[in-house]
Amino acid sequence: MGRRKNVKSACLVLLGLWALLAASPQLSADTPGFPEFALGIGYAHIEVGGSSSQLHSMDALRFDPDLSFSPFERLPELRLGAAFGVSLVLDNSSRTIISNGGTLIITGSSDVPFLLLEPEARLSWRQSFGNSFFVEPGVGVGGAFGQLKLSSDTQSIDKWASAFDARVFVNLGLAVTGGEAGLQLSYMHGGTMDFGQNARGDLNQFYIGVYGAIWF
Repeated sequence: MGRRKNVKSACLVLLGLWALLAASPQLSADTPGFPEFALGIGYAHIEVGGSSSQLHSMDALRFDPDLSFSPFERLPELRLGAAFGVSLVLDNSSRTIISNGGTLIITGSSDVPFLLLEPEARLSWRQSFGNSFFVEPGVGVGGAFGQLKLSSDTQSIDKWASAFDARVFVNLGLAVTGGEAGLQLSYMHGGTMDFGQNARGDLNQFYIGVYGAIWF
């Protein structure tokens, strides 16, 4: 529980940093076609499988770096991008994983028991309102690569699984000096990941965070 509180406290601090950025001298957002690099950070809730899965409810710290641009000069609102999300579950509580048809039972813990890598291609529409505020809904498709890593004094498991995923997201942003700052929300659904008899199922993720971006 202490680690979950740490993740949520970090998100509150980042929200405060975003408010400070938003108060900086603003530039115009009327021309949203700038190429940019953005970095988001926040809280993610991850599920692999249903209530019977050992991985059905995990809280994570998530990083969301993204590179995007507008491919059409006459349609700067349309943006293409590539992202590589990284989610770290920070929870050293013990888990029991059953694998190999129930013949192998592993009980262990880890400071980072679950890691999720999320490379995606993205398409979005950035709609400006006035000189500074914009809303950017979009979709992303890609792959999700998860690592389950647990160990005890006598046993260990280090297993990877992968699945295709699709994401819907929205960025709420304000233009600031040299770029922008804002809030991010997204929901991702992926295919089946299999880490064991009681650790398998469809992948789902909800994310909320803050981000900053630089134009170049």
